[in-house]
Amino acid sequence: MGKKTLLAGLGLVAGTAFAISKTLTEERREKIAIKVDQMILDGREKALKYDRYLHDFLLENQEGFQPMKERVFQTADSLKNNDVVNEALDSLKQATSDLKERLTSSREKIENEEFLAEDEAEADTDIVIDNRSAFSEAKESADFEFEHPTETFYPHA
Repeated sequence: MGKKTLLAGLGLVAGTAFAISKTLTEERREKIAIKVDQMILDGREKALKYDRYLHDFLLENQEGFQPMKERVFQTADSLKNNDVVNEALDSLKQATSDLKERLTSSREKIENEEFLAEDEAEADTDIVIDNRSAFSEAKESADFEFEHPTETFYPHA
């Protein structure tokens, strides 16, 4: 059932595409190409128009932006001359260099470290269950439950 509907759908799509390609004459192709070119030209004209608006606005309001620009520069200068900010930047630079040194030393340590022999590596991957630990704890908890069963109290009628 699913394969039949899939094949029928594919056939319908292929037939529609074929019909559209046959009905799309040279005249229609040229009309579509002209419309697309016109839309592109209109988009360019609008972009240029808004670009001119932006330049005109910036020229008219250049004096209005000047005080804001000066405040930004004053704030930047005050931050540059602020001891707390300079100390924080120095601390950040020092922490970064310490981290780089630590990473390089760790990398060198790992590269120079000798690896374990195969016997030791195999011994590390083995799972060992100690009878005295896991099984004895489980047995003790079971014995405790056996010796001290859960008491259930029912209300008397």
